[in-house]
Amino acid sequence: MKKLVSALLCLCMLFSLFGCQAQKNTNQTNEKKTEPKINYTDNLKAVWLSFYEIGDIFKNLNETQAKEKLNKMFADLAERGINTVFFHVRAFCDAFYKSAYFPVSAYCSGEYDLLKHAVYYAHKHKLSIHAWVNPYRVALDTTIDRLPDASPAVNMYKENKADLMMVDNNIFLNPASVKAQKLILNGIREIVSAYDVDGIHFDDYFYPTDSEEIDKSSYAAYLNSGGKLNLPDYRRESVSNLIAAVHSCIQAVNPHIVFGVSPQCFIEKNHDVLFADIAAWVQRGSVDYLLPQIYFGFENETAPFEECVNTWVEFLKGKDCALYVGLALYKSGKPDEYASEDRHSATSAYYEWINHDNIVAREIKCLKERGVKGYCLYSYASLCNAGDNEQLAIEVENLAPLLKQ
Repeated sequence: MKKLVSALLCLCMLFSLFGCQAQKNTNQTNEKKTEPKINYTDNLKAVWLSFYEIGDIFKNLNETQAKEKLNKMFADLAERGINTVFFHVRAFCDAFYKSAYFPVSAYCSGEYDLLKHAVYYAHKHKLSIHAWVNPYRVALDTTIDRLPDASPAVNMYKENKADLMMVDNNIFLNPASVKAQKLILNGIREIVSAYDVDGIHFDDYFYPTDSEEIDKSSYAAYLNSGGKLNLPDYRRESVSNLIAAVHSCIQAVNPHIVFGVSPQCFIEKNHDVLFADIAAWVQRGSVDYLLPQIYFGFENETAPFEECVNTWVEFLKGKDCALYVGLALYKSGKPDEYASEDRHSATSAYYEWINHDNIVAREIKCLKERGVKGYCLYSYASLCNAGDNEQLAIEVENLAPLLKQ
């Protein structure tokens, strides 16, 4: 009961501090949008289109070429039977769209608004498009002095280093920082107000490590101000408060826009290592769907696919939260490094994705049998550009009839 009261007080504080109010940019409107969205809630057939794939495809294209490419890509996805695209719009503290808060991503030219065109062509082909955001990542394999001056992290670092977390030359926003939460929420409101997206999508990046050093000063300040939670609960509550605030922020703009998270497969690891208290999110009604990344084959020795699916089905049974599953199409034709320590036997789980060319198709059938409402394939390139991976090409061919269902 005390934790629930604490959570409500924290949420009230968040909204009183900044009320999910974003600085108005040229695309925004103050009018609340209420038109229904395109969402395939009972038969989700989705694909992730990641930031590096977007960079590879669009960085050197002019606006006309980009629009032609989007039209062709989304027409192809629709023809295959895909009905939803999780389109990466912010992988770090940058953007694939016109933003008042984040600089242009290094993975696009910035000469035109890629998200605007992506939304148009997705809807043209009756695809749902969810803006995929990594809320906490600032940059990987770099240092603060190498960030562009326009990065909001630069000023945050100058004013209070505790607003950021540094881990092995990787930079993250501190989930407990009110200033970081404000930035994230303003960014979300900017997207749902300015673009006709059908959803907002987070994936599995929360606390980057369980080391006590990364937020030592901010946790000490919390305790000095009268905070009572231990460090793990403090971290979980910080993430849970943001998830709840994002959901409320989206609902305030348009209740037809859905919000979901694609967590790591293991519920306990999410809770204990990433400090993502998924049970609390569901209990509070903070997410419309969960899409765990069950990136395993049927023969995996520690996490066989069916067992993982059953765990999630039981976890969400009777809950007002949709369950979809992320599938590892990208593994096809490759050894599965963590599936088994046995590298010698040709029938080892280590070689499952090499020995079989219908794993994803069988997994989709398994999901249907368990009553799971949909799935997402990682990733776009694996589905649409097998290259010289013959095994992957056969895998895609084998799942093609299921995508049409």
